Amino acid sequence: MKKTQITLRGSTALSALALIGAGMLFAAPAMAQSTDATVPAAQDQESAGEDIVVTGSLFRDPSAATASPIVSITAEDMANRGITTVADQLQLLTANNAGTAPPSWSSFGFATGASSPSLRGLNNAYTLTLFNGLRTAPFPLGDDGYRNFVDINSIPGSMVDRIDVLLDGASATYGSDAIAGVVNVIVKRQVTGVHLNASAGISEKGDAGERRLSATAGYGDLDRQGFNVYVNAEYQKSDPLLLSARGYPYNTADQSKICGTDEQGCLANGIRNGIQYDGAYNGFQSTRVPFVRPYSDTTYASQGGYQLLNPAAGCQGLASATLTAAQRNGTITPATVCQEDLVNEYRAYNSSIERKGANFRATAKIGDFAEAYVMANYYNVSTTGNNAGPQGFTGATAAGGTVVTVSNILLPTYVCSQGTSAVTTAGALTNTIVASGCNASNGRLNPNNPFAASGQLARLVALPQVTRQTNTDTRTYRISGGIDGTFGDGWNFNVAATASKVVLKTENNGYIYLAGLMDAIAKGTYNFVDQSLNTEAQTQAVFPTNYNRSNSKLTQIQASLNKEFFNLPGGPLRVGVTGQYRYEAIHNPSANAPDDVNPTQRYFGINAVGVDGKRTVWSAGYEVAAPVFDELQLKAMGSYDSYSTGQARFSPKFEGVFKPIEQLKLRSTYSKGFRIPSFSESFALPTTGYVTGQISCTLSNGQPNPTYAAFCAAHASNTSYYSGGYSYGLTSAGNADLDPEKSTSFTAGVVFQPTPRLTFTIDYWSTKIANVIIPVSGGDAVAQYYANNGVVNLPGITVTQGVADPLNTSALPLLGTIVGSYKNADSFLAKGLDFSGSARFPLGDGISLRSTANASFLLRLEQTLEDGSIQRYDGTLGPCNITSCSGAPKWRLTWQNSLDFDGRGSISLTSYYTSGYSEVATDSGGVYGDCQASVDHGQILGWDNGEAVQCTAKSVFYMDGHAEVKVQDNFTLYTDVLNILNGKPSYEPNAAYGLYQFNPAWSDRLFIGRYFRVGARIDF
Repeated sequence: MKKTQITLRGSTALSALALIGAGMLFAAPAMAQSTDATVPAAQDQESAGEDIVVTGSLFRDPSAATASPIVSITAEDMANRGITTVADQLQLLTANNAGTAPPSWSSFGFATGASSPSLRGLNNAYTLTLFNGLRTAPFPLGDDGYRNFVDINSIPGSMVDRIDVLLDGASATYGSDAIAGVVNVIVKRQVTGVHLNASAGISEKGDAGERRLSATAGYGDLDRQGFNVYVNAEYQKSDPLLLSARGYPYNTADQSKICGTDEQGCLANGIRNGIQYDGAYNGFQSTRVPFVRPYSDTTYASQGGYQLLNPAAGCQGLASATLTAAQRNGTITPATVCQEDLVNEYRAYNSSIERKGANFRATAKIGDFAEAYVMANYYNVSTTGNNAGPQGFTGATAAGGTVVTVSNILLPTYVCSQGTSAVTTAGALTNTIVASGCNASNGRLNPNNPFAASGQLARLVALPQVTRQTNTDTRTYRISGGIDGTFGDGWNFNVAATASKVVLKTENNGYIYLAGLMDAIAKGTYNFVDQSLNTEAQTQAVFPTNYNRSNSKLTQIQASLNKEFFNLPGGPLRVGVTGQYRYEAIHNPSANAPDDVNPTQRYFGINAVGVDGKRTVWSAGYEVAAPVFDELQLKAMGSYDSYSTGQARFSPKFEGVFKPIEQLKLRSTYSKGFRIPSFSESFALPTTGYVTGQISCTLSNGQPNPTYAAFCAAHASNTSYYSGGYSYGLTSAGNADLDPEKSTSFTAGVVFQPTPRLTFTIDYWSTKIANVIIPVSGGDAVAQYYANNGVVNLPGITVTQGVADPLNTSALPLLGTIVGSYKNADSFLAKGLDFSGSARFPLGDGISLRSTANASFLLRLEQTLEDGSIQRYDGTLGPCNITSCSGAPKWRLTWQNSLDFDGRGSISLTSYYTSGYSEVATDSGGVYGDCQASVDHGQILGWDNGEAVQCTAKSVFYMDGHAEVKVQDNFTLYTDVLNILNGKPSYEPNAAYGLYQFNPAWSDRLFIGRYFRVGARIDF
């Protein structure tokens, strides 16, 4: 057998650093932080006139805007990077330290089909997303079941003028949930003429295709005619991508070709019933080919080994393996087994995503004193093919009611129309489905039981031939409007309002409905012998399609008033006041029925998360801008917010800008903020998230691991039961007594502009959050469970057992779930440095170069627990509870260079770099700075001798290119080449719960491979 010898160490990626470092001598990207706090990005040819949306300030005058660091990304910037959606742009933002969930999480995440940024390494609940300066309804499902966020997939990309990202606490301006920063997506103010854009893309492998079309038509000139009206529509379709479409080791569960030294051995062959690298067989496993074993119908004792339920059909297209006597280790395991690679056969990386949007905006000047607008938006995002593979016939119903675990299935001797089933203890078999009510007088011999004629039961081991798949349809409706102007003696006013609604329809297929399975077993209505012969009705009885409809609503009305009162030495003193009313509601019914009548009337695997909540918010705020001298500008602002759910909070913020010389500016901010508990954190039904655990039987010194010694000994005959990792649930229930989280933020920075063409910035930032709301975590509960034979003594925590080992039914099962409530913990700290630079150079003959770069360095990301201990995350794979084990790398950098040929065309090259990080995740049992201890605790995957397979993930570097040429005045052709160097993702079995063998948050484009897109723009 071919082995792949690997050395898994961190890469310094010196060449990448040198390349980007050289660019910093010029540089900073299209996403460059503005040099004058907030300077509106240049309008493109479709937008004209003065911009009226200033992020982070009540004042509509950009000269009085915030001193907070802001990144501004224009529509032109996005085009030059080959970016077609707002979600993709924010994924690549360097300050998005913890990673936006990539499309691949559609198959496994709570918020299927949605995406949101996580600024500053904090979770997405701390990042506020605005649409044209106003809030919008959140996605009805919470990230990880409890964090409310705005789905940035619902924002129409083709009408975006720019995206402002305020990298500082902004509760004093926007209220709760703006602790980490604000993403403000600003649309075009006016469009004239007709503008069409069409493109198509495909990977070098010939898959992952994409089609995109947008059209915008507008009439009227605000400056000459006093009005503008435009309509916009867009469509985008992305094809699915399966893991099987890429090469080893990502396309298979067989990792046995990944080998270390002779002492370390190789990794596990995770194909069901796979033979290991050393010839070992780790125990019999279920596949879609059913096996059965005879049991007594009175004593429920075993009376023989496993055999094919349908011998004539053999392995039904699956590979077969004949075992030696040593591999069988007894007579229970069949001599011939069937092998199934669930990763290669089923698992999707990206689903099929379809986006459709329609938008309308009308803007009009009212005399010489005001401008008003009204806007309506509709956006539809649907995902299909979120494929997670088949689910075993044994399993457990979802939390949120009485959890029913099924470890064994005994097919009855007789079946009949009045047959019933129960989950009970049958002899030595616990949590067993046993049917009764049928006999020779009222029933027939069970066609699914080959031992029925002998009066024996048949223990079933099988997977369904039905795969789990989730489809979503999200529809977002928004209407907004406002008026902005002046009256009287220099009073400036702004009134705006919005109403939005998000409707989510979720369709789950292939999930087992326990009551239906029990009924089918008792009545013999499901064909286990040949599952392919089941009719749609028979399949639906056991796997009924689950439909769920959720929605969220938001209404917001706000008004502000400001005026210049008198002159100070540095300019006029500005004072502004604002008031706001907001209504928020989420209706997210559980996809599982309540169990007050029958707890078996629930599904395996479909999360029971559900919440109903509504609240109103009243707020009042102020802002005072005082240019004390030409060299010194000060600002104070604050907001008082009162929630109908009982929380109230005042949030102040202070800013200062000192400009000792024309070329140098010093800026700083200090603010207090808060976040009230989300609807789910306060009121949700128990919500279960799953994490991956490892059973480490041996320490690196060769001695048995005391935590797992008893467990490993009890399951020695079936190591496949736990080898390669397992999933356990973390179930958190709402807690109405939670306190709000409180934050303190500070920034200090320098803006250096030696010439008008060169700008450099550096900013230090720090955010500390107290009363942090946390869900249930593993840690001590996992260790106690295995060390104490399933007994866990922790306040407020209970545990449930998982599905039993089919070959060792009396042994302690794997951990099933850890159950508790959301609670306020101690504190969370994040701090770091941001760098940027920008340069523009004329090269002669109308040719110009723009070079831009951004970098973010995460100095510290850590949580202080109630006992005073610290879980540190920066530069590691953690925190898994926030990033889904995607990590918080220290460095993220981008560098873009664009050549413009006097408006006739352009060429852009953008480089991306993410630094490597430790594989430790301290919130999942890891020990910061100690890789081996993390292996011993079961957090990091280990070799046979107990040493770590990988301690450090490699850095990621790739380049994207864009080129366009104006064929005629109204016609432009363009092309994108993404991942030009055709880089490949690094092997990383610990990342993303081990689902992909690489980290999709940072290596998404590397996995897809080199990608080509061609398109055309027509402008009339």
